[in-house]
Amino acid sequence: MREVVDFAMRLFIICVLSAGSLSWVYEVTATRIQENQKKLKLELLKKALPAAERFETVDQGEIRYEWAYRGQDRIGGVFYAEGKGYGGPVQVMVGIDQEGKVVEVLLLSHKETPGLGTKVADEGFRSQFRGGSGPFLLKKDSPSGKVDGVASATISSRAVTQSVDNALELFHKEWGKHG
Repeated sequence: MREVVDFAMRLFIICVLSAGSLSWVYEVTATRIQENQKKLKLELLKKALPAAERFETVDQGEIRYEWAYRGQDRIGGVFYAEGKGYGGPVQVMVGIDQEGKVVEVLLLSHKETPGLGTKVADEGFRSQFRGGSGPFLLKKDSPSGKVDGVASATISSRAVTQSVDNALELFHKEWGKHG
């Protein structure tokens, strides 16, 4: 019986030391992790709208976007949108200039099929949106469509295309309120 109690005490001490060590590591690294996340977000925002000097976050619960400024002038915005892809949600970040034209489309996250659906993140597909003001439709879905979908990844292509259109719609709605 004494051996069982001795073993239990040793195990308890190891658990307490492990938990304490993990807590200490979290406290030491939490600030650095937050700083790195802010830096990464700023890098993505600058990639979505390179002409911007600073960004102002607008968070209205489910609606979230960033107004972009150069000096005191608002020059556009970066809008977040999500579509339903083949493997789940496809989250995009869309940089839009003050004229309502797409500057850049970046995929933030997706779970699309490797080698097929993941091609929607490639430059060749994303570049079709640049300079356009929508509405964007896949050529496969409409005779007036201008976007070539990724072969064998229609659902993924449609998710990104609809997300870009949703971001543009939100941009026009919000720009009108604050323009």
